Amino acid sequence: AAIGIMLFALFLLWLFTAQSIYTSLFGSEPPASVGAFLRDVLTTKKGWTLILLGNAAGLVFAVVVLATTVVAFPLLLDRDVGAVSAIETSARAVMANPLQMALWGLIVAVLLVIGSIPLFAGLA
Repeated sequence: AAIGIMLFALFLLWLFTAQSIYTSLFGSEPPASVGAFLRDVLTTKKGWTLILLGNAAGLVFAVVVLATTVVAFPLLLDRDVGAVSAIETSARAVMANPLQMALWGLIVAVLLVIGSIPLFAGLA
């Protein structure tokens, strides 16, 4: 449960970060419509800044989640260890094998993108 709580906290922090980036660029008013939002994001300097900063922030959160859970979840299922020990082991494994873990993260990300193409049906 501890890792789930940690992941939920990271998710909330990610949402707060994304909202902060959006608000700092576009203000607190919501877009008038989906079309207006897409036009603002895809055709303005602020929009491209949002895309770049948002993706950079998302990458940081993704790396943190990967580093703390890639080994932790299987370890918790297989051995009688605590959450902190499992997270520490996961972080050590990532530090010892950064290229392999980055490749694994890329494989997972690509598969998630492929799964989301047909209206997210592959993620169901």
